[in-house]
Amino acid sequence: MSGFLKILGDGQVWDVRGISPEAPCETFEDLFSGRALGRMAQQRNIFSSFKDKGKVTGFSVTKALLSNNKEAKKAARLLIEGLAENGARGIAALNNGKGLKKNWSSRERSYWKGLDFVIIGGGVSEDLTGRILVNSIKKYLSREKLFDIEVLQAKFPGKEAGFMGAVINTIEDVCRRANKKRLRTIGAIGLDLGREDIGVGLLAVDAVSKKLLKQKNNYWLFKYSVRTPYKKYLKNFMDSRQDYTAGEYKLGERIRHAILNRMAGLVIQARKRACSMGLACADRVGVAVPGSTSPDGYIINSTDYLPFFRKQDGFNFARNLEASLAEKKAGECHIHIINDGIAAGIANIYFDVSRVRDMRGKFAFLGVGSGLGGCLGVV
Repeated sequence: MSGFLKILGDGQVWDVRGISPEAPCETFEDLFSGRALGRMAQQRNIFSSFKDKGKVTGFSVTKALLSNNKEAKKAARLLIEGLAENGARGIAALNNGKGLKKNWSSRERSYWKGLDFVIIGGGVSEDLTGRILVNSIKKYLSREKLFDIEVLQAKFPGKEAGFMGAVINTIEDVCRRANKKRLRTIGAIGLDLGREDIGVGLLAVDAVSKKLLKQKNNYWLFKYSVRTPYKKYLKNFMDSRQDYTAGEYKLGERIRHAILNRMAGLVIQARKRACSMGLACADRVGVAVPGSTSPDGYIINSTDYLPFFRKQDGFNFARNLEASLAEKKAGECHIHIINDGIAAGIANIYFDVSRVRDMRGKFAFLGVGSGLGGCLGVV
């Protein structure tokens, strides 16, 4: 990773409370996420005409915003502005040393103070919805006299931010091995594991400069995503702290196996694409995952929709994904995991240097999608 960027922490603020005085028991994620936007939309009949796969969701608001229905467009804009106010309240509270987790160390508490800029990413930050969201956050922060915090719309709001950041996390190792083989250009694979989808990306790396090579208007040679297996059952595991029955544990193991199997298949698919292009592929694969991670491949404090993936369950994510790849005879593969919020933050800083680098200072990246994740760092 380039020396101009230092990551301070994974910014896990999804369960922080006290963001809104009107809803003191609601978490930051309850108030500032795609799911929060969907809940807001469900209270308005006008959005029933813009259902997403039979349901009113956060995406229904975007559909209404882009429609020709003036009343629906106005209602959508108001909801997005309301979501933005929740987001700005959260940013202001954290920046001012309020709304913090009780178990945070004094060092973690200080990370959020004195922010210089905030990047808003995730699915809700895309296109017109994202522009309204960002502009509204700016207005609210100005009213709170937080003029010095610059708010930016993410350059890469979707899955690509996760797999690009995961590749950057492995780039030193990838280039070192490529140089040993005297390869100037090598393919690198990244994965992003999410509640809704699993995404994969193939990128080309210049092994000498240690930089990703741009492909026309993008950085990826190939990208693809699939639905997360057993998605409809994930709601059964919304509290990762509870004890599960033998039957629930068996279902959780089945979900875990299916997810690993699907991810291994995506790596193989990306490798085949690299081969068809005549590009040698690195044996290091970066994976962006929810929750904190350890250097030896464990997920710690896993998010609720990954049942039994945690270190406390005795499960090593990286080694088990390597085993799934070995079963499929995928060749030598070494998995390196990184928190998905950190991966997305890295990608949006690393590949948007012209906009961000001159700013210098402390930044927060907030990924506003089906949930809320992020990272903190210094440029």
